[in-house]
Amino acid sequence: MNNIIQTLTPALSARMLTTEQREAFEQGLTLLEGTTKAQAFVRDSRKFKDYHRRVRQLLTYLQTIDTTDAQLKKKRRVGRPTKEEQAEYAELKKRQALQEAKDSLFPEIKPDLTLQPLTYNGIVANPNGESIASTMPHLMQLRPFLSAPLQEQIITLRDLRNEMASKAEQAKTMAEANEKANKTIYTEEEIAELATRAVKIESDILPSIYMAVDREMGEVYLRLSQRTGDPEYIKYVEKNFNIAPQDLRTQFKPFYEKAQQRDPLFAQTIADKIAADRPEVKATRDAAAKHKAEADALIKYICRKDKPSTKARIKGLRERIDLLRNEYSDIVTEDELAGYEGILTRTIEEESK
Repeated sequence: MNNIIQTLTPALSARMLTTEQREAFEQGLTLLEGTTKAQAFVRDSRKFKDYHRRVRQLLTYLQTIDTTDAQLKKKRRVGRPTKEEQAEYAELKKRQALQEAKDSLFPEIKPDLTLQPLTYNGIVANPNGESIASTMPHLMQLRPFLSAPLQEQIITLRDLRNEMASKAEQAKTMAEANEKANKTIYTEEEIAELATRAVKIESDILPSIYMAVDREMGEVYLRLSQRTGDPEYIKYVEKNFNIAPQDLRTQFKPFYEKAQQRDPLFAQTIADKIAADRPEVKATRDAAAKHKAEADALIKYICRKDKPSTKARIKGLRERIDLLRNEYSDIVTEDELAGYEGILTRTIEEESK
């Protein structure tokens, strides 16, 4: 029990449980199984799998209820069981069968627990989970530094959290209604649809948004570097925000550290991206794209099959083939030019008939 308490105490302020903490929570539920006052808590915890919301309550039970006597009472004595023991055993089997059936209604979609997002539910937290919101900007204040698609996702966060809470509560109410009525008022499909959506929002959709914020803000931190960053972006920040770029870097550094910890290649990836966005590199890239587009246009004209074989068509083919040979030899090979020459020869033969 002491090991369980020691493992779960750091999770009091965490938004998600690690695998070790989840296992400790389940061990705690096993300890409380024989405790009458905690039976409803154990049943609901296993039904809804929302362990991270029940850590404080579990610790309270473990610290205030003597589970030793309860465990001793669970040990069956030698000899023929009494009627009470038979009834208790039958009730236990019934609860186990009911629990197995209900577990299928609440599939557990496991999130990536390797690293907790720095931003969660709009609160900025350090890697240990404690809030550092007093020294960090609120999630909505970060919006101007984020990409347009991610800004739109942030606007939906409140609606997503409301939807998650609503659907989880609906599923819980419907399952309890079936249990109280001892009959099927709501089908398993109806309950499962609501429960699965709530779990997906909490374990997949929301964390993916928060992790995307961590990554984009980590990129901003790197772009604001005077030594290796993006000069154009630094000028943009100096012009549009009333805070020095270096002061922003101080605030944004935890995002970079979190993104780098999650992806060891993060810094190198962003460095390559910054280099590719440099004006001179971009100009060279745009020029190469334009050069290729011009060659493609010439080739498209040569390969057209809807043009009649006339002297004007022959003249146009010769001019474009010569242009490809003289100015676009870096794109067009000799074998391809030979093919275009064949088109010209065939067009001349058709025109002379």
